[in-house]
Amino acid sequence: FSSFCWTSSLLILLIYVLAVVMTEVVADHVHSLTMPQTDSVLQAWFGSTLTSSHTLYQAIMGGFDWQDVSKPLIDEIDPVVGLVFAVYIAFAMLVVLNLVTGVFVDGAIKMSRADKEIELTSKAYRALGRTADNPDQEVTWPEFKSQMETDAMAEFFEALEISRDRAEDLFRILQPGGKVGLSIEEVVAGGLMLQGPAKTMDIAALFSYLEASLNEMNRTIID
Repeated sequence: FSSFCWTSSLLILLIYVLAVVMTEVVADHVHSLTMPQTDSVLQAWFGSTLTSSHTLYQAIMGGFDWQDVSKPLIDEIDPVVGLVFAVYIAFAMLVVLNLVTGVFVDGAIKMSRADKEIELTSKAYRALGRTADNPDQEVTWPEFKSQMETDAMAEFFEALEISRDRAEDLFRILQPGGKVGLSIEEVVAGGLMLQGPAKTMDIAALFSYLEASLNEMNRTIID
């Protein structure tokens, strides 16, 4: 939400600053004419700061074709002014509005991930015969292995997008320091972390085996 607020503030500030500049430029141009026109197109677009702000907002939101505004700026004032307006359109459309879109997409992805985590937690409880009343209760590898052929466990691994053949690797990876059991939350969080291509699981398994081997070597040396 904070990212959206900052991005929106940047867009509002950009529109306001350029509105002030364009209003001043058009006013100076009108005053410099021998016979000032009170009903010119430029005054209709940029007659005041509020009108200019509205024009700039419409230009990036599809209220009209922004070329309708840039052409009189180029023809009646200066091509540089039209170029400034074109740069504003490019910056607002390609940078600011894309940032706003990115914020919404990121929020949707986070919500989707949260929903998936809730779904996986529910399936894990069902697969391991546990209830949410005692979330800290741990499950050991023998208990985990005994449920491997059940339909509930098949659904759990399917949701994780990990083959059941890698169940022991998954359990070993999630047991730091030779920990005996794992809570349901640890199983779900670890499974989500290891989702991805097969090589992700393989690398994690390799590090786990290396850690176990090093620990065994250390114990042997100490003994």
